[in-house]
Amino acid sequence: MIQPKRLLLNISRAPSNTENRLGKVMRLDHNERTTPLPQAVLDAVWKTVSPEEVVAYPALESLYRKLAASLGVPRECLLLTYGSDTGIRMVFDTYLNEGDEVVMLDPGYGMFPVYTDMFGGKRVFVKYDADFSLPVTRIIEKINDNTKLVILANPNHTGTAMADGDILKVIQVAATHNALVLVDEAYHYFYEKTMIGQLPAYDNLIIVRTMSKAFGIAPLRVGYLVSQSANINNLIKVKLTYDVTTLSAKFAEYLIDHPSIGLEYVRDVNEGKAYLADEFKKLGAKVFPSVTNFVFVRLPEGSDAVKLVRALEARDIWIKGPFKGVPVDGYIRITVGPRAQMAIFMEHVKELMGKKHEG
Repeated sequence: MIQPKRLLLNISRAPSNTENRLGKVMRLDHNERTTPLPQAVLDAVWKTVSPEEVVAYPALESLYRKLAASLGVPRECLLLTYGSDTGIRMVFDTYLNEGDEVVMLDPGYGMFPVYTDMFGGKRVFVKYDADFSLPVTRIIEKINDNTKLVILANPNHTGTAMADGDILKVIQVAATHNALVLVDEAYHYFYEKTMIGQLPAYDNLIIVRTMSKAFGIAPLRVGYLVSQSANINNLIKVKLTYDVTTLSAKFAEYLIDHPSIGLEYVRDVNEGKAYLADEFKKLGAKVFPSVTNFVFVRLPEGSDAVKLVRALEARDIWIKGPFKGVPVDGYIRITVGPRAQMAIFMEHVKELMGKKHEG
């Protein structure tokens, strides 16, 4: 058998789950929107798609203009990507040489170390404390002249966020070592603070975002990179020719023109989070505070988290966990939806944990 290139030999990845879950399960495992977009949104978007657009390659300038205006950045500082995942990969592909060090948070997005290996970089992990805290000095001390890229997901996959001042310290220190800082703002709108306003001051800053979370169009794969124009011009060199489709762009434009759709969902999720925190507290469980659309929950002492996860899955309710490693060791993770959906979820949890309904 013909072997892949050397850098791929030790990379192991499981195939993506291609099973149809739609309408069959309560999807609380992938941090995607847990409820459908209103039918009125689909009807409105479809009316804007012409027969010619279905057969022609995508024309994305209208989306570029709308997105740039909504972000308050020049058009030349923006690059649409096939989801934020592809945008992240483009940063690695553009800037990482073999042997370069990549500083990343642990735990974090699973593709960061995969891309580091894929492009021959060296993983440098910065670990959280058991209380979900992470002193910024711990990140800064990992940055040196061998560092090419520092990745800060903000908020991170812990559900926590870094203070703006701490992120700026990292950017400034990285600049003295000629290193880039990639800030992953996938959960923006759940957490409204952003580094976009800092872009004119720092040529080593790149921001990546997605429309999969707050806007809820995960399968349409719309992401984007924001940086100074010189960086965008370099990133274009590795961009796929046609990645964001016409239909994806139509939905993205509609959601940008109607921001209340995303903002109302964020509000609903925040109400669902508050409800879950209250209900799990009644069961003696600990819900760690989160500024994203998911929460980590530690069940009461003596509870079997594995058994609960499997029992919920048997009822077509899918969550993640329990996890291993600090700080999420033993925790389960639940993607949060609106309060009414979370009430149904909690009824199953209470029944499986042998608790009667309260409140």
